Amino acid sequence: MNHRFAESADTAGVHVEYQQGIAFINLDRPATRNSFDLSMGIALRDCVRSLVAQPPRVVVLRSSGEHFMVGGDVRHFQTLLADSKAACAEELALLIGAVNEAVIGLTELPCPVLGLVNGSVAGFGLSLAVACDLLIAAEDAQFLLAYGAIGATPDGGASWHLPRHVGLHRALAMALLNTKMDAHQAKALGLVVQVVPPSDLPTAGLAIANRLASGPAAAHAGVKRLLREGLQADLGASLEAEKALFIALSSTEDFAEGVNAFCQRRSAKFTATY
Repeated sequence: MNHRFAESADTAGVHVEYQQGIAFINLDRPATRNSFDLSMGIALRDCVRSLVAQPPRVVVLRSSGEHFMVGGDVRHFQTLLADSKAACAEELALLIGAVNEAVIGLTELPCPVLGLVNGSVAGFGLSLAVACDLLIAAEDAQFLLAYGAIGATPDGGASWHLPRHVGLHRALAMALLNTKMDAHQAKALGLVVQVVPPSDLPTAGLAIANRLASGPAAAHAGVKRLLREGLQADLGASLEAEKALFIALSSTEDFAEGVNAFCQRRSAKFTATY
């Protein structure tokens, strides 16, 4: 999955490219298998900040090279061990703080976030992947928490997102036993929506992204909010939230277009933005 990113801003291995309402966040440190260091973490945070300030219709998170991301740059962690414990802790706090803000921003975006993953999806790479709303995986994708291998615990929201996707016991097995999950296992558990040959991943991702970009933006935002808040709410609160949002959307141009298109047996053309 080797990309050449035209008209993109090159910032510490993270590129953002815009195409017809779609924002592509590209991880581009293939020589290190897209491993993260502080500069890349800050760059990702800043990219997400820009999207939060002006949301596109869809965000696609993808990578260059043969691996989505292997997690933190462990060789850099080794150099940190030569510093004082206070200096090491300070840099790690900056790195984790930056990626945490990026994860929160991605999950709170009103637009759908689509992840395209291949090869190793490990450590923070897995945390970042499961923060997406939808995932498409290449057949060679391998999902691995990997933190235990270096005597660490998950970061980047993996401990929150992963049990909600695959269940508590599967998440515990991945964390405690460092077990891998392949793309087909991930699909069987509902973690990914589609598995394709590695060479087909860009095309399959673009097809889904275009489908999402042509959909009703406000309704997509409402779906995300209802489903995420519903995980924490009781049934009565969820029903009231659904009612309020349905009524609010009924006054929008997209609702009128959708209803009329359905009755006229044609495809709807949604144009409203957030």
